[in-house]
Amino acid sequence: MIAMPQTAHNAPPRRLRCVALACMTPEVDAGEHSRELPSYGIHRIQAAVLADPSLDGVEVPIVEQHRSDVAGYVDAIVSRAPEVVGLSLFVWSTPCLVEVAREIRRRLPETVIVCGGPSARIALLNRAPFGPAAEYADALVTTAGEDAFAAIVRLVSAGARRADLPVALRGVAGLEIPSGSGWHATDRPRGERSLDRLPSPYQMGLMRYGAVGYLETFRGCPVSCRFCEWGVMDAAAGVFSREYLIRELEGLAAHAARAVFHVDSGLNLNAAAFRNLAAAEREVGFLKQTGLWCEIYPAKISDDHLEFLSECGPTWLGVGLQSMQRQVLKNLERPYGPEHFETAIARLKSVVAGMEVQVIFGLPTDSPAGFHETLAYARSLGVGVRVYHCLVLPDALLTRSEPEWNLKFSPLTLAMESCEGWTAESLLDMRAYLTAEVTRCGGTAGNFWWSFPGVGQRPPAGVA
Repeated sequence: MIAMPQTAHNAPPRRLRCVALACMTPEVDAGEHSRELPSYGIHRIQAAVLADPSLDGVEVPIVEQHRSDVAGYVDAIVSRAPEVVGLSLFVWSTPCLVEVAREIRRRLPETVIVCGGPSARIALLNRAPFGPAAEYADALVTTAGEDAFAAIVRLVSAGARRADLPVALRGVAGLEIPSGSGWHATDRPRGERSLDRLPSPYQMGLMRYGAVGYLETFRGCPVSCRFCEWGVMDAAAGVFSREYLIRELEGLAAHAARAVFHVDSGLNLNAAAFRNLAAAEREVGFLKQTGLWCEIYPAKISDDHLEFLSECGPTWLGVGLQSMQRQVLKNLERPYGPEHFETAIARLKSVVAGMEVQVIFGLPTDSPAGFHETLAYARSLGVGVRVYHCLVLPDALLTRSEPEWNLKFSPLTLAMESCEGWTAESLLDMRAYLTAEVTRCGGTAGNFWWSFPGVGQRPPAGVA
């Protein structure tokens, strides 16, 4: 019998060898010693692939250059000849990693490229200078990435080629897939899905020893303000259980984390998640030995939250005010409770030494005069104040603004350049004023934030 030559369509699938993941922790603007803050999300994805028994033996390296170095990323990825590449897109990493994706597509045309993270959205990636995204991305993951990315890798491992993916991926929930007729959105994940199923990079020993640790107790945010891209909380996803969080705190202790960064939208925005965390900490006691950094929502502070914070080690709280202008916050769907804010700050100061109130300038329908009022009030509270330049983020103002707000913004940084209430000149003037004022007060600043110290307050090492 004469053997028939094999073609691309009837060739047996190659054994999947490598899945490369790339991220870029911000360095220049954050001022947070990025090498001490390894990317948490990308390690979650790495853990999901490594824990999948059907993918046993697959290498999953993480490539991180800590700066915008397209050639460095491309060389590090291409040298591994991965069959799948996952790119973590945030506002700070998108300009660099999109160029990385374009070059990988040119040099490794059969490699499957998947983009995830909060900036992996058609509304952003089809705009100049990033679009069209179909030229370099085979899929965008638009929900929590662990399940979706692992499912894509399993398809490739089973023999699916790039040409097969537009059809093969339609059964994977939480994706946007390019096709000849545009983009196809798959179904959102359905049904009860306990978060405990997700493998932990701490429990698997994947995070770098000694760095700042991360702790997650639930996902999304029940508030969903228009200027923020946390996303809507998915009640069906549940929360991480007490038992899971016990293992997580034990993993952080073994990791020797010098401080713990609570990555949820707020310590007190999910009652079940907080109860589980408090119970787990009573069992393990790790947060007593280290520092805790977290956000807390001022209108929902209880005695239980204060007791928990008082029993943790050195703590640094972020408390969102954003604006004192009632109509501005109503326009942006931000629940407003200024009558309780000062009381909340006083209660928190009684148990926590480090705190900053967070405000934003450049919000549409606000004004320079309105923001000066907000800033003066925030600084009168005797705690640190952090000012942010408004960004037009995916899943936020980029897609949820009103046409009459006339948003103009940088296509690369997404920083607001003018909008209803703010001219281009007034935004530049405010930046100059904040830089001069924060310098006078002995504070610090980046490109898009300004930090005013409170009376006798200094943030712990690693917090800007």
